[in-house]
Amino acid sequence: MLFTVNRDHDCPLTKSFNKLMKKYRLSDVPKRLSGSDDFSSSTDDSSSMENYQDGSSELLNPCENSCLDELRSYCAKDGIEMSEHRLFRFACFHNFDVEKAKDALDENRENAFMDLEMRSDMKGQFVTKLLFPLPGLTTKKHQSQVIYSNPSRCNKDDDMTKVLESLCYIMNDFSQTEQQCRDGIALVTNLEGFKKENFDQNEWHQFLLALQGTLVPTKVTKVLLVNAPSWFKQDVWKKMRSSMPSQFRRNVHIISSDELGDHLMEDYQAYLPTEIAHGYRIADEIIEDYVDLKSFQDAQKRKELIV
Repeated sequence: MLFTVNRDHDCPLTKSFNKLMKKYRLSDVPKRLSGSDDFSSSTDDSSSMENYQDGSSELLNPCENSCLDELRSYCAKDGIEMSEHRLFRFACFHNFDVEKAKDALDENRENAFMDLEMRSDMKGQFVTKLLFPLPGLTTKKHQSQVIYSNPSRCNKDDDMTKVLESLCYIMNDFSQTEQQCRDGIALVTNLEGFKKENFDQNEWHQFLLALQGTLVPTKVTKVLLVNAPSWFKQDVWKKMRSSMPSQFRRNVHIISSDELGDHLMEDYQAYLPTEIAHGYRIADEIIEDYVDLKSFQDAQKRKELIV
């Protein structure tokens, strides 16, 4: 697996990665996920919800409450330690299907990707500017928070490791409330300047699997591939489409930068980095602000756990 490059065999992230890949019988060879849409179960439900609170929310419908009650009982019976927040997150990702959520909870008892922190290694990953969040920016339809990536910067053996860890960290950060879990996330990928010799089919396969929830449970409502070069559309896109579950495939769009306004909120330009057309913000400033904030917040959480 590409993710295990330069990783010790007993590294928690490596162990979690291998366990999840084995669970879904996935290899480095792209293939359709057993004809299932389980990993791309995002819906059009963007109903208003309050910030997550421990315990049942008054805004949950009876079916959702029933699902969470069953999951609590299941965890208590099987000795699964899972916070109320994570119970809701797994239930929401699986559209409150009790059996699918139970399987996910059991499989993710010790998933290291759920507990990533903004430490020195993670900070270094964001500095590469391969992938980072765009705080404040949401999509027009689902109000999904947006992540930005620039694959033209991938040129090292361990870049996919960095991207996957960064992706999971942001997915976790953007899934802290009921509203966020329901609204999901979107990805804007800037393909301008991306060269064919830098394309690795296996790396893209792993990245797409992560977007479908194989590592952490976060719904992805939209993937925008912006300014794709002709070789990508002609030689790569057809193969990639055939390996995607149908519902996830419907959320992926190849567009020009001029079409971003059709998918993103009003005044989206103020949140995009200047390296993409119509963007106003400096990428380094976006990353510095985000890393500083998360470093402080994660440090505070560690102090609270010690106390």
